[in-house]
Amino acid sequence: MKVQMNTMLRSALLMSAASASLLAAPSIAQAQTAGEATVDVGEIVVTGSRIRRDTFSSPQPLAVVSAEAIREQGQVSIGDLLLEQPVINPATNAQNSSGTLFLAGQARADIRGLGPTRTLVLMDNRRLPFSDASSPAVDLNTIPSLMVERIETIAGGVSAVYGSEAIAGVVNFIMKKEQDGLELDVQGGVTQEGDGEEYRAGFNWGSKFFDDKLNILIGGEVASQDTIMQRDRSYGDPGIRRDTRVTPQPIIPASRANTSPFATFQLIGGALGTARSVTLDARNPTNVVRLSAACSTATVQPDCQDPALFYSGPAYNTLQGKSNRQVIRGYADYKITDTWKAFVDLSYLHGSGYGIFQPAFSSAAGGGTMPVVLRGDNAYLNGAGATAAALRAEWLAAGKTFTQGSTAQVGKFWQEFGGRDVKAEREQVKYTGGIEGKFQTFGRDVSMDSYVQYSEVTGTTISFNVPNVARVQQATDAVLLNGAVVCRDAAARAAGCTPWDLVNGASREAILWTNGVATSDQKLSQTVAGINFATDIFDLPAGPVGVAFGGEYRKEKSQFVQDALSASGALFFNAIGTREGEYDVREAYAEIRIPILKDLPFAEELTVEAAGRVSDYSTIGGTDQWRVNVTWAPVKDIRFRATESTAVRAPNIVELFAPQGRNFTTTALDPCDSANFRAATAAQQAARRVTCAAAIPGYNPTTFVSNIGTGRPSLALLQGGNPDLGAERAHTFQYGVVINPRWVPNLQISADFFKYNITDQVGSIPINTLLGALCYDDASRPIESNQFCQQIRRDRTGATTGGLQGGIFEVVLVQQNVASVKVEGWDYSVSYGFQTEDLFGKDYGSIAMRVDATWMYQWALQGLPTQAYTQFANTITNATPEWKGTASARWSYDKFSFTWSTIYIGSMIANQAQQRGVIDPFKTGDYFRHDIRATYRLNDDIRLRAGVVNAFNKKPPQLPETFTGTGTGSSQYDNAGRFFFVGANMEF
Repeated sequence: MKVQMNTMLRSALLMSAASASLLAAPSIAQAQTAGEATVDVGEIVVTGSRIRRDTFSSPQPLAVVSAEAIREQGQVSIGDLLLEQPVINPATNAQNSSGTLFLAGQARADIRGLGPTRTLVLMDNRRLPFSDASSPAVDLNTIPSLMVERIETIAGGVSAVYGSEAIAGVVNFIMKKEQDGLELDVQGGVTQEGDGEEYRAGFNWGSKFFDDKLNILIGGEVASQDTIMQRDRSYGDPGIRRDTRVTPQPIIPASRANTSPFATFQLIGGALGTARSVTLDARNPTNVVRLSAACSTATVQPDCQDPALFYSGPAYNTLQGKSNRQVIRGYADYKITDTWKAFVDLSYLHGSGYGIFQPAFSSAAGGGTMPVVLRGDNAYLNGAGATAAALRAEWLAAGKTFTQGSTAQVGKFWQEFGGRDVKAEREQVKYTGGIEGKFQTFGRDVSMDSYVQYSEVTGTTISFNVPNVARVQQATDAVLLNGAVVCRDAAARAAGCTPWDLVNGASREAILWTNGVATSDQKLSQTVAGINFATDIFDLPAGPVGVAFGGEYRKEKSQFVQDALSASGALFFNAIGTREGEYDVREAYAEIRIPILKDLPFAEELTVEAAGRVSDYSTIGGTDQWRVNVTWAPVKDIRFRATESTAVRAPNIVELFAPQGRNFTTTALDPCDSANFRAATAAQQAARRVTCAAAIPGYNPTTFVSNIGTGRPSLALLQGGNPDLGAERAHTFQYGVVINPRWVPNLQISADFFKYNITDQVGSIPINTLLGALCYDDASRPIESNQFCQQIRRDRTGATTGGLQGGIFEVVLVQQNVASVKVEGWDYSVSYGFQTEDLFGKDYGSIAMRVDATWMYQWALQGLPTQAYTQFANTITNATPEWKGTASARWSYDKFSFTWSTIYIGSMIANQAQQRGVIDPFKTGDYFRHDIRATYRLNDDIRLRAGVVNAFNKKPPQLPETFTGTGTGSSQYDNAGRFFFVGANMEF
C-alpha cells in the first residue's frame, strides 16, 4: 500500500510540473546570527526552503558569509575561505590539487567530510554545473568573488528542497543583481619566504536605463596563486618519517631515496646485511659509490642517510600549486510591468591549473610501472671510462657475470625528461534566462519564478614528460653490434630506437625517442529548466499557511577522451581511455509551512513545515524524499527547532560509466607484512595467521616483508565505474535550540545536534579497509569465498613482484553500493556585540565577538552491511577532527576596524590504520592559527585593507602524516606559513 501511494504521489507531482519546468527563488540581503540568519526586509526566500515569509526564522542552522567578509579575509580562493567554517572539511584546494592529474587549480566544498559530490553547490538557488568530467563536483573558483552578495551554508540533508547531491548540505552563492556606478577591487599577497604570491583584481559596473526599467550589471576578476615547494620550508627539508623497525614507531629524519636522479643498481637483493647496491653519486655522478647496509636493500631502511643519495620529497613535492583564472559575468533584468520582469545571467570562465609531479621513476625493488634492469652485456657497462670501470668492479664483486642473464634492478628518477607536470585548462560558459513576478488568484498573491539554464564546460589536460615505458626498456637494453652501440630489440631499432646510456648519461636523441606526452579532452553540459510557485493559501489565527511547489527538468552529459597512446597503457601514466554518458531527471516538489500557535503563553511560536520531492531518473528510476521541520518558541528568548529528513543521491556519470582503468597508490599497507602483523591486535594476528597463510606460499608472519608499504613501490589499482549502481540514501536528524535573552541585548547562543545515517553509499572501498577488516582480519570464511579477498591479487610465483612470492600486484576497486556511514555530533555558536558608549559612557566604537564550533564525535564507515563500523572521527585519515572551531573579535571605530580571528583544530589520531602504542606520537596535538586583519576607510569611495594570515607562523603538526600538507587530511593545516596581504576597494 505504501509503495502504491508513493508511486501515485510521484506521478501526480510529476504531472503537475510537466507543463513548465522551472524552479528558482529570488534573494535578499541577510545578516548572520548565532547559527541562523535574520532580516527584516519583507518577503524573502532562505536557503533550505522555497517558501516566502514576512519574517525570517531559519528552519535549520544557516551560516552566512557576507560580501564584506569575503573581501576582508584576504583569500584569493573562496574555497579557502569556506574551509574556515567548522562544518566544512578539506577536499580539493590549492594545497593538494597540484598533485592531481585533472583537478589542478580547483577548490571544492565538503560538508561534514562526506565528500564534495554530496555537497550541492548553488548560485541563486540554481544548480551550478560540474567542473570536471573525471571527478564530478563544482569548482568554487568558477565564481567571481567580487560579485557575491553573500554565501549561505546549510549543513544537513535538504534534498527534498533541492534534489540530488544535497545529502551533506548546500552551499548557496547569492549574487549581486544591481549596482550604481563602478567598483574596483585589487589585492595582493605573499608569504614571508617571498613565495606563494597571490593576487586578485576585479570590477563591477552597473546602471539603470529607460526610467529604471532596464538594470545592467557587469563584473569580472582575474586571480592567480603561485607555487610553494616543500624544499622552501625548513620543516620540509629533508622532512621526517617513522621508524617502522621498532614499536612504538618514533619519528626520525626522512631517509634518503635509492631511487636516484642518476641511477642506483641493486646488485644483490637479499635481506639487510646481505643486500648490496651501488649508486652514481648524486653529488658527482661520475663516481660509483657502494651504499651502506641501510641503503642497500631494495627498499631502503629508515636510517638510510648515505650522502651519495638524495631526499626525494623536498626535491619534487609542492605545498601549494599554481593556478590562475579569469571570470566575467553579466546580469540584466527588464521590468515588463510593475510586478513582472525578465532577466538574463551570463558568465564565462577561463581557468588554468598546474599540477607538479616528480619525474617518472623505476624502483630498485623492481616491479611498478616501469621496471628497468641493467644487463651484464650492456654496451655502456662494458664501455670505456672510469665510471664504467668502477661499476664493473662492483659488478664482479657481487658475483655477477657480463652476460645477458646477469641483471641488476635500476632505481632511478628519470630526471632527464623533467617533471611530469600537468597543465589543465578549462572554459565554462553559463547562460540563464527567466521570468519572475506576481499574479493574483482567488484573492491571493502568487509569486512565480522560472528559468532555463544551459552550461557547458570544455577542457584539455596536458601531462608532460610521461615516457613510453616499452621504449625506455628497449633503449636502456643497449648492446654492441658490429662495433656500434644499438638497442638489442631489432624491431625497436627499425622503429628508430636510440640507445640510452645508464652509466654516463643519456643523449638528447635517446631522451626524445623515449619521452611522451599524455593529453585528455573533456566536455560537460548541463541543461536545467524549472518553475517555482509560492503563495499563502489561507490564514490561520497564528498566521498565513505558506506553500511552494514546482518542478524541474535536468539533463547532464559528460565526455572524457584520452589520447590513444595513453589509453593503451603504453605511457608512464594512468590508462583511463574514453568515458562518456548522460542522464536526465524530471522532478517535482511541494513545501508547506503551517503556523499553529503564536503569541500565546508557552507558545510564542509553534510552526510545522514539510517538504516532499519525487524524481524520475533515466538511470535509476524513481526516488522520493521528504523533510519535516518543527519550530517552537515557548517564550521570546528561546526557540527550539527540529528537523527530520530523507535524502537521496543519484550516481553521477563517472560512477556509472567510467571505464575500468589503472591507477596507483602509495598508502596501502599489507596486513601480512611482518611489521603490520607485529602491530596488530591478538585477534587480528590470529586471523592473519590463517588468511595470510592461505594467500602466500610458505607464509611466516615474522619474516614476510611485502612489496608495498611506506617507502616502497606504489600499488596498482584497477578502478572504474559500474552502470548497475543504485541511489545512495540518507536519513538525517537535527535538533537544536536558539537563545536570544532580552536581558542581554545582542547575545545569541545556539546548539544543534546532527545525525546522518547514509546507506548504499557509492564508492570504492578504502584500500586499507579492504586489505584489513574485509579480508585478512576476517577468518570466518575461506579467502577463496570472500568476495573482498578476491579483489586482492597476489603473485604466488613472484614473477611480477620482483621475485617476492605472495606480493600484491593489483587490487580491484570498482564503484559499488556497499558502504554505510554514520555521522553524529553538535554545532555550537555564540555571538555578542555592543557599543562601547553603552557600557563606558564614552564612544570608543563597537565590539563584535563570535565563536563557532563543531563537535563531531562519530564518523563511522561500514564497508559492507554485515561488517563492523570503522571509526574515522578524530582521525587525519578522513580529515574529520572531533573538535573544530573558529573565534573572532572585531573592533570598529570611526573609519577603522581591527579583527583578530583564531582557527582551532583538535588533536587527531595520526593514522587510523594503527593502534595506540604502535606509533609515537599517536596524535597530532591541538592546532591554533591566528589571523589579524584591518580595514581603513580613506573616504566615502576608497577602503583599504591589510592583514597577516597565520600571524605566528604556525607550522602543521610535525608528523609524517601531516607536515607536507599534500594530502586531503593534512590540508586541514596551513602550510604556507605567515602570509601578508594588502588590498583596496574603490567606488566611482
